[in-house]
Amino acid sequence: MLKELQIRDFALIEDLELSFYSGFSVLTGETGAGKSIIIDALSLLTGARASSEVIRTGAERAWISGAFTPTSGALQLLEEWGLRDGDELIISREININGRSKCWINGRLATVNQLSSLGEQLVDIVGQHDSQSLLRPENHVQLLDNYGGRDHGYVLEQADRLASAWQELRAEQRRLQSDERERIRRMDLLAYQIEEIEAAELQPGEDEQLEKERSRLANLDRIRKAVHYAVGLLGESAAEGEPLLDTLSSIGSELERAASLDPPLEPLTQRYLELLINFQELYRELRDYLDDLPADSGRLNEVEERLELLDRLKRKYGNTVEDILSYGQRAREELEALQNAEVRAEGLQAECQRLEQEWLNWADKLSQSRRKLAKELEQRIKAELSDLAMDGTRFEVHFLPRQEQQPALGGREEVEFLMTANVGEDLKPLAKIASGGELSRVMLALKAILAQAEQIPTVVFDEVDTGLGGRTAVKLGEKLRSLGEVRQVLCVTHLPVVASFGTHHYSVQKLASENRTVVQVSLLEPEERVAELTRMLGGSADEQVTSEHARELLRRTEGVPGS
Repeated sequence: MLKELQIRDFALIEDLELSFYSGFSVLTGETGAGKSIIIDALSLLTGARASSEVIRTGAERAWISGAFTPTSGALQLLEEWGLRDGDELIISREININGRSKCWINGRLATVNQLSSLGEQLVDIVGQHDSQSLLRPENHVQLLDNYGGRDHGYVLEQADRLASAWQELRAEQRRLQSDERERIRRMDLLAYQIEEIEAAELQPGEDEQLEKERSRLANLDRIRKAVHYAVGLLGESAAEGEPLLDTLSSIGSELERAASLDPPLEPLTQRYLELLINFQELYRELRDYLDDLPADSGRLNEVEERLELLDRLKRKYGNTVEDILSYGQRAREELEALQNAEVRAEGLQAECQRLEQEWLNWADKLSQSRRKLAKELEQRIKAELSDLAMDGTRFEVHFLPRQEQQPALGGREEVEFLMTANVGEDLKPLAKIASGGELSRVMLALKAILAQAEQIPTVVFDEVDTGLGGRTAVKLGEKLRSLGEVRQVLCVTHLPVVASFGTHHYSVQKLASENRTVVQVSLLEPEERVAELTRMLGGSADEQVTSEHARELLRRTEGVPGS
């Protein structure tokens, strides 16, 4: 249920706060006063598209916020999104001058899609365009299904689930069977690519190792010359004198003799001897390294050929050896899938047949349920229309089998509402026979019925009584007030008879203040209601007859103030 609505800088509204209550509430005012602006603001809280054009002239942003009592369905959504805050629900929306909008649910950022999902659980807004939607037969099946409630919805859900699964399998089946020659060509290509990659016997990271080895082999002479020079200097005699290691060893011997004569020299001698040992070990390792260097360039040629092979494969299959190996794995998986395509197609055919049979079973259940619901809906619509001064109206739900009986969303039949408002006339589609007033009454009858079936707590009617009057207006007021006993009903109306049935009456006025137009909304007290109904009846406050007529309307609807 809608409890509070705050609107700032929206259209002609500068700053407005409204409290709403259970029952049947009416909003009245002169044409253009801003009644529908309030409904438009509420629709934004339920996910309607926003535009910067709704921002009040001179303002940077518009702000709408509403407090609701959430339904169990709304609470479940809030739990799923992690946005539940007890049993309260506050939805806010801001529209900026740059066209962007922001949404909040219980103070946390949300999306427009989340607002739309919540709105379906909270508010049903019925405008004049909704009556026009009745003219499109494709909308009729949804109205019938909505009337069915949870049990019927489960049958529809199962049928649609099977239809979706069948359609997905059929699409895959068509892909497998679309071009056999292309499949064979693809298999040949994949087989060649896999053989080429496998023949290379690639090892992860080998390209980097080979690059390092190629650099080493390409500079082998320079490396050998440098190491040979170091080895010769350390361990071989030269024309200038004895090897460096021999000289260093002699120095060590002299230091040891000196340290035996002078103990303070001992630490330095030990450090020198450690360095000497390191030099001797380094000499042996350099000599072994020199012996291990390749004697010829054969290995370099092998490395160059291997890197050239890797470059060719990289140009085809990836930037690294790992990429090439991954491509090969994917190619093997695709080849296996293509090789098993015939087997897969046969399996798909069997699975499609199974799903089709299951769908037929559920579609038959759906058809039976719809026909049963149709009979109930026809009787209830007839009774509702009778209450709305359309006695003698015939209303039927007509079923048309689909041309193709393959699994499809929505079942095996199409639905269209047929009606005649005149005795002796044949049933015809609504678009061909219904007037605007008749369409409004059919929509009101449907909403009165569906509001109870759908369990939506708040139903808003925005000037759907256009074209009605007289006794029909009385019946409409009675109907809306009766609906207000089980749902919160808000109604924008220009009919004083309908307004007199409201349990709460809001007056919407457009005023000039400081050279600006503003909209004000007031919850009327009993005497103020008399004045507003007098205005709606075309009279002024000092016209006794019109004023008494207004009081009589309120007395008849039990909203009477003292006379």
